[in-house]
Amino acid sequence: MTSERQDRLSDAAVFLTVLLGYLSARSHFFNFDGVACAIAVELSDFKHLVHGNHLLYGVLGWAFDSALRLAGFKGDALYSLQLLDCLLGAAGAAALAGLLRRLGAARTEAALAAAALSASYAWWMWSLEAQVYMLGAVPLILAFSEAAREKPRPWAVGLWHALSMLGHAGHCVAAPALLWLLWAHSREKRDALAYFAWAAAAVVAAYVLAGLMAVKPASMNELRLWLLGSAAIGQSRSFHWHADLGVLDSLRAWSLTTLRVFCDFTRATGPARALGIVLAALPLAAAASAFRRPAREAKALGLWLLGHAAIYSTWEPTTIVYRVVDLPALWALVWLGIDELHVTAKARAILLAGWGAAAGLYNWHAAVGPDTDPKRNVEYQESLEVGRRTPPEAWVAATARNQVFYPYFGARRPLNLRYYGTPAALAARVAELEARGESVFVTGRTLKEFPGLTGKVVVEKLEGDLLRLRATASRRAGPGKG
Repeated sequence: MTSERQDRLSDAAVFLTVLLGYLSARSHFFNFDGVACAIAVELSDFKHLVHGNHLLYGVLGWAFDSALRLAGFKGDALYSLQLLDCLLGAAGAAALAGLLRRLGAARTEAALAAAALSASYAWWMWSLEAQVYMLGAVPLILAFSEAAREKPRPWAVGLWHALSMLGHAGHCVAAPALLWLLWAHSREKRDALAYFAWAAAAVVAAYVLAGLMAVKPASMNELRLWLLGSAAIGQSRSFHWHADLGVLDSLRAWSLTTLRVFCDFTRATGPARALGIVLAALPLAAAASAFRRPAREAKALGLWLLGHAAIYSTWEPTTIVYRVVDLPALWALVWLGIDELHVTAKARAILLAGWGAAAGLYNWHAAVGPDTDPKRNVEYQESLEVGRRTPPEAWVAATARNQVFYPYFGARRPLNLRYYGTPAALAARVAELEARGESVFVTGRTLKEFPGLTGKVVVEKLEGDLLRLRATASRRAGPGKG
């Protein structure tokens, strides 16, 4: 058997092993964006599937869901999207194994490092959840692996990077790392220009097609809002950088999140929390040691990390999902750092296997396992209860994830509190709906998040935690049954 065939079999083994592990338990965390995407998939709402910040995920999710249904799948679209992310997470682990072999790792070490990536908290968590970020991270690994070849193909680097940017536009900041690697290999300007041309052409073509066929903006303002995406989701719809902390607090939060991508110790206390911090610090220390005598690949990996840090050190530095893309670069640096120790291959394998096993057990018990328990998801349970105990035409006051949970899991219309800045504004909306004969409900937990409302409307206590909002005390209609 040729060495190339053995490499492919090893990568296939990594992919299948990680995939089976991910498929063994379904996440019931259900993040906001994943549920929103599932709604758009089930409605075939392409205008909202081609999000301006991550153009490709929704369309790919729709195609994947459609293919599953042709094969007989009867589940919900959210589960289809979760299956897609499981596949992407496993593919990313296999891609990292290939990259590490290109950097000089033996087959066993590369596979063990890929397993360690798959056991890292952020990679594991977001491989189980429906979200866009895996789709951006996986092709970026492949782009870097292509750029690290002895004779890289600039067009292939460009197309892989374009796919990464279509997965999430923020991955454009990886361009300096890829350009540096290409230049280090050939010193030819034409290679850099070819890479840039292929990447830019693919991205621009995709956005033009999406704009013409799905979004169809009627004005320049609509085009602006589509392209800005999450940067213009406030009520003013103007550009807003999501930086709610000062510079020092942002850097502190970003540093804490850098540890959490390996192990989520924030849910633990006492010795368990300390153990998680130690487990998270070990690979970071190994990655840092790769810069003692950095090879060109280590410098390029550093540029990969610095490019993303330029954004996410201030843009929502506590949001861990943005840091998923850091993990492949960090684990490549971990292997380079361990290699700098000049220990035996057996010792390197033991270090990687030991960390992967310890972190896997820790992350499962501390974070991933609890998120697979539907009873721990308060908003999800509320949505199911609302669907059981309210009439089909009801409105339900919603905040946070319940803005999409109520329509998806409870089949009820959400009265989105983010659009009502004052209790008086919400009371007026309740009166308007009541005048049309439509009922409005709210849970006790949501009501506590909107203080002052009880002075503007009448709150009728129903069974359990469910309440009904009424504009006047004189109207007495029953809550109905759903």
